[in-house]
Amino acid sequence: MSTDCIGFWTLLRREFLRFFKVPNNTIVPQMVTVLFYFLIFGVAIGSRIETIGGVPYLLFILPGLFVQNLINGSYSNASGSLFVSRIVGNSIQDVLLSPISYVQFTLAYVIASMLRGAFLAVGTVAVFLLFMRFSIAHWGIFLAYSLLTAFAFSCCGIIIGLWSKNWDQLNIFINFVVTPLTFLGGVFYTLSMVPPLMSTITRLNPIYYMINGTRYGMIGVSDGNVYIGLVFLSVLCVAMFMFVHTLVRRGYHLRT
Repeated sequence: MSTDCIGFWTLLRREFLRFFKVPNNTIVPQMVTVLFYFLIFGVAIGSRIETIGGVPYLLFILPGLFVQNLINGSYSNASGSLFVSRIVGNSIQDVLLSPISYVQFTLAYVIASMLRGAFLAVGTVAVFLLFMRFSIAHWGIFLAYSLLTAFAFSCCGIIIGLWSKNWDQLNIFINFVVTPLTFLGGVFYTLSMVPPLMSTITRLNPIYYMINGTRYGMIGVSDGNVYIGLVFLSVLCVAMFMFVHTLVRRGYHLRT
């Protein structure tokens, strides 16, 4: 194996395994939170709501919570790691001096973040299985949306991790952009359940299409054409990766 390949796999392995070192901060809170979502919204409130699209309400909210943890895990891994390496420690300089290309550097952070997001998303399904059994309706659509969503927010994490100069800036995007858009993206409702104004706002929300496509892939329920969402996500991922690669190649907030 060539030197640059060894460097790539070493960086990828380090970035993926890093979050296992502090499970009380990176794994347990997310699993406990999703458990309460299922208990409160799925069991308590869901017992008063009829089936949606022919599926129980508890099953209906699963894809949205799956996407929520997929997004949070993918974003947090890259953003937190790059920010800490730049601001708190000096390990980023060691990586920049290693014999790996800019593409390998970018891919290592993106793939590691996708794996963390996938780990938390699978954990969401594992928690759900405590309440109900189900089977994936459309594996191809489900995997495509999952991979593209994780890829997009891994790139977002790198961008914010490079841009942030303090902890407040690091948390602005996830707390004031991603979280509100996720809850307004149809996690707990369909477009037919809300007033026209809220339906319009939801349609303008890009995360809605991620949740809608994933829901169709998981349980076969959809509000619209999932293939349009796939095209949108594919274009978005290519554009974001090119932008991230440009930032890394230029050393944006990396070289001091």
